[in-house]
Amino acid sequence: MVPRGRRMCEIPAMDAVWSEANGHALPTLITAIPGPRSQAAVDVLARHESPGITARRARQGEARGVGKDPIVWDRAAGANVWDLDGNRFVDLTAAFGVALIGHAHPAVVAAVQEQAPRLLHGMGDVFPNGPRIALMERLAAVAPGDLSQCILTGGGAEAVEAALKTAALASGRPGVLAFWGSYHGLSYGALPATAYKDDFRRPFHGQLGQHVTHLPYGCDLALIDALLAGPATGGELIGAILVEPMLGRGGNVVPPAGWLAGLRRIADERGVILIFDEVYTGLGRTGAWWAGDHDGVVPDVLCAGKALAGGMPIGVAIATPEVMGAWGRSVGEAIHTATFIGHPVVAAAALATLDVMAAMDVPALARAFEAAARARFGERVRGRGAMLGLALPSPGAAARVMGRALKRGVITLPGGVHGDILGLTPPLALSDAQRDHAFDVLAAAIAEEEAAHG
Repeated sequence: MVPRGRRMCEIPAMDAVWSEANGHALPTLITAIPGPRSQAAVDVLARHESPGITARRARQGEARGVGKDPIVWDRAAGANVWDLDGNRFVDLTAAFGVALIGHAHPAVVAAVQEQAPRLLHGMGDVFPNGPRIALMERLAAVAPGDLSQCILTGGGAEAVEAALKTAALASGRPGVLAFWGSYHGLSYGALPATAYKDDFRRPFHGQLGQHVTHLPYGCDLALIDALLAGPATGGELIGAILVEPMLGRGGNVVPPAGWLAGLRRIADERGVILIFDEVYTGLGRTGAWWAGDHDGVVPDVLCAGKALAGGMPIGVAIATPEVMGAWGRSVGEAIHTATFIGHPVVAAAALATLDVMAAMDVPALARAFEAAARARFGERVRGRGAMLGLALPSPGAAARVMGRALKRGVITLPGGVHGDILGLTPPLALSDAQRDHAFDVLAAAIAEEEAAHG
């Protein structure tokens, strides 16, 4: 086991990891976007994937589709992505924030290659493995406050589900307060709390529990306090407040100053468990190691994931011993577990990722990206660190700007409840030259959008 705080491996400087030929390159487009190989691959995809997954143009006999097919990724390194046609792009998404330290960081790849032949799979809750134990010890060292006991999962939505179960046990109450605009995942346990778009929940409304109450994000704290006062409001049944300390997909919204601290106070006064969903915001992306750090607030349970394992699937709910102790002691049949819990290869990747994050000083790089974005785009910028959005003039504009940027070799994502926020969550392997070039592309794409749609 690795002693607390000691690195698993030596991490080279970023300039020694990436080069202009690999990871730090500007876009090079050799076909139309999408190219013929991408389109042919999507033809195969259309035959075999559920039509509800990947947005693509309609094929023969299909009633619905979008205006174009996506590019099909072939490989990625640093801040570059290559498609099947050999086109090279600059990525400003980090694949939903996952590749925070850069796509395919060599230290993470090496950790996977070293661990895979040694122990490829563990045995869930029955027989723990070394990397799993070392990772939980490391997470306790980097988590805020006295959060030190973990439930490892296979992704962020599972981490949210584990947190909600923990809160129900600790509080003795099943209800949850969440907020409009939030995104907590689409699995059945997390979906009732997700309020980014009604479209996600509407088809499954009849199967979802009615235990979640939603209020506006950043609302008056008195409204929350009045709700929890019950019984006329039903608030006496609420045992958890689930909140993103900064909205991600909901539009990169920073809460009002003091709001998170107010949630902490109310939770303490009402005996409610405060859960921070930091799956997207955590691990330095907002310019602090945890988004709650901006306000000096520590939750009872924190959810992390996405960037934690450098590209491998992982999530974690980490809580105080007092709160996590509500589960009681397992006597041989855990009441919450999974076959792949604490997967040794994923855990090894996460340990290497945490080493890289510390060596890079991810929060400082995120703050530098924010400064450059604000200098270029001014009041259009929303968010913090390397989790930003560019406000656009009309609903649906973000998807159109995304399409224009993609044809110039820059990958972005639309966001915001109304589709009017262009999300920027780049890998922090991004070079200054790549960043400046991408900003030029975005400025041109936004100008075209404003000229066409006002």
